[in-house]
Amino acid sequence: MKFRKSFLAAAPYLIIIILCFVTRLPQLLSPHLIMDEDECVVGLMAKHLMEGHVAVFFYGQSYGFTLVESAMIALFSFFNGLNDHSVKLAMLSLWTIGIIFFYKTCKEILLPNNKFAAWLMTLLFIFLPAWAVWSMKARGGYLTAFPLSAILLWYLLSDYKKSFWGYSLTGVLLGVIAYSQPLWLPGLLPFLFYCWYHEGHKLDSFKAFTVGNLSCILIFTLLQRHAANYWSPKVFDIHVPGLFDLPSLLFDHLNAYYYLTDVYASPVIVKIYAVFFIILILTILVLAVKYVFTDFMGNFLFICAATSVAFTLGYCIFLMDHAPRYLLPLTGFTLIALTILLNKINNHQLIKKVAIPFIVLGAVCLITFKDFVFNATSEKQLMSCITWLNKQHIKYVFADDVPTQWQLIFYSKESVICRGDDVRDRIPRYIDSVNEAYKQDPGKTAVVDPTNDLLDMEPDNLLMVDKYYILVHPDPELLKGMEFHLQ
Repeated sequence: MKFRKSFLAAAPYLIIIILCFVTRLPQLLSPHLIMDEDECVVGLMAKHLMEGHVAVFFYGQSYGFTLVESAMIALFSFFNGLNDHSVKLAMLSLWTIGIIFFYKTCKEILLPNNKFAAWLMTLLFIFLPAWAVWSMKARGGYLTAFPLSAILLWYLLSDYKKSFWGYSLTGVLLGVIAYSQPLWLPGLLPFLFYCWYHEGHKLDSFKAFTVGNLSCILIFTLLQRHAANYWSPKVFDIHVPGLFDLPSLLFDHLNAYYYLTDVYASPVIVKIYAVFFIILILTILVLAVKYVFTDFMGNFLFICAATSVAFTLGYCIFLMDHAPRYLLPLTGFTLIALTILLNKINNHQLIKKVAIPFIVLGAVCLITFKDFVFNATSEKQLMSCITWLNKQHIKYVFADDVPTQWQLIFYSKESVICRGDDVRDRIPRYIDSVNEAYKQDPGKTAVVDPTNDLLDMEPDNLLMVDKYYILVHPDPELLKGMEFHLQ
């Protein structure tokens, strides 16, 4: 009897875990699966962690807390070897933890007779196209901030009595999220305020939160002193175009067929889903404004949730680039707001009518991502290039294409060391190693490029290996023309 009760209690979580992994199979089994440059860097961080080198932040940065992600990849690599599937599955595990706590949060919000809605909201989240690719992408902080935010949100909205240590831990969690990926902070702040107000807005709780948060900030500040600062781009700025770019940014994010600032054509079904979700967001925001003037305290939690959605949309006005990934926190906060709203309405049929169409549409959308392509070459073609280089005993390579540089290093497990055309890099020793190898024996080095840059230069000894142009024993003048600085 006890076993049966335990199994029934664990069954929802097991089903959630299975669904999170099964829904990603179209991508995991796709011939187009290949990791981008940042994923490769995190994969290398995991490799180096297994070798005894601990890096707290994403290589070359004094921000982007990545140790959780690299440790999870190292764990999967211990059992499955270091490869792209280990990286993807490790990230998917972190995302799944976030989904589990999203489910737990929904159960805390919903009335006893509405608990089935927690299932529907969780399924809706799992089948979201916006997270199709990013639920498995190691980008140095995103999939640390997501599960931690879900855990924090669950704690804030739970019925547990918040103690001094609970508020201190809340401050610590918020600090870790801030150093992982601060995009989640604007959406979390309204819930922090709600919890503080709901618990009696005591000064002691604020003090406890401050102690935990400042302690976390102090530790990370000390750690930053030992971190490189090679890459620190300006992300936000005050500029008018940002306001006009918001609608297309929102659509492209929900459409999910993008890579960095490049947006690709997507199936019609995915575009339809994006339009429906935008309507959902607008409905939530309009209702929240209505309740502010009609029944503020009776809808206080919903108004706070809608404010988190508005805050998340608000920071996008100040983005420098059209980067849809910066809206990743939006969908989670939107679904929490929707859960609160449906719970208030307390109409089972309406809950089903809202959730089920999104779930069905989302399931169809996820299947289409088996055809998602962002890289010019495939993993099979990349491995052919690496195999050829290894057979020729060429270990040191020049590549002015950034993705190729890091893909060669990771997928070869550092049997190929590659440098870019920048005088600095995330791992400086790679530049020094390639430069030194070229000085000692240029014949044991090569330039590798999947673009037409080498072809346009018309060198005599240019080879092509499965879509990769390879130039062995590159001439110093050619390297100079490609802006490789050997000093």
